Amino acid sequence: MYIVILTEKFERAAFQPKQGSAESMSKVTIKRVLIPDETFERSAILKALQELLHEVLQDSALRQCVLYIPTKGALQGTTLEGALGTKASKALLSNKRLSLESSSLRLETDASFKGYTPCDAVVVIYADQKMMDKVDSNPHPKLVICVPHLLEAVDSWKRSWGPITPNKPQEDFEPIGNKVVEAALLSMTSRINLGSQVLSSLDQESVKDAFRILRAHRQTEDPGNIRAWCIKHGWHAKAADEAVKYSIKAFALASKPSQYGRHWATDIYEQWVEGAAKG
Repeated sequence: MYIVILTEKFERAAFQPKQGSAESMSKVTIKRVLIPDETFERSAILKALQELLHEVLQDSALRQCVLYIPTKGALQGTTLEGALGTKASKALLSNKRLSLESSSLRLETDASFKGYTPCDAVVVIYADQKMMDKVDSNPHPKLVICVPHLLEAVDSWKRSWGPITPNKPQEDFEPIGNKVVEAALLSMTSRINLGSQVLSSLDQESVKDAFRILRAHRQTEDPGNIRAWCIKHGWHAKAADEAVKYSIKAFALASKPSQYGRHWATDIYEQWVEGAAKG
């Protein structure tokens, strides 16, 4: 019933097939879309909902769609309520699902959205980095559409994934510019338990050692880039934050860590250098 409410508010052009979208979905496990809110009105939210409707019509696998917002208050007297309409907004606030052809849309808030929340598509409105970290920790969505309350609020998510922005060229963004640091991060990733939200004591020591070895050889990298890389390669957000903390501490050392003149540390570093050279 509510598909009528939504479609009446959006231009019919939103449902027309987009060139190449089906092909891109077949090649990419998760499609990530960033729609900046440049006017602080409801145009960005309308674009996000149009994008969701388009993808639902193109991909029948997107059955469980989630509208993820900070709190229920974000759907009361806001630009989001204006975009959806009063009737649809009240239905969502009452825990009802809106019908989208063979799919449905339900509401989740920061309090209810978890890493195991069932969802095939997530539209995050008034997004910040904490919300996007939660989405990244959830293995279910095939489509993620992000409308941040401020663009810089999801900078780390943007660095990690280089999401698509409609009507703009796709950015090729490599989070790590220092290839030796990247080789070290690959080595860390192969050793730690990616299934854990936080680093174990053994993993902590391994990560600390790696960053101290890098510092001993005057290798450094922007901590924000390190976090973005870790998230992209399967680290949980909390574990990535720990890695950032240890990198900052190691790279800030005024002098070379003396204990890393040992042969084993030198051998490890040489392996990273070789890995960096191979690309």
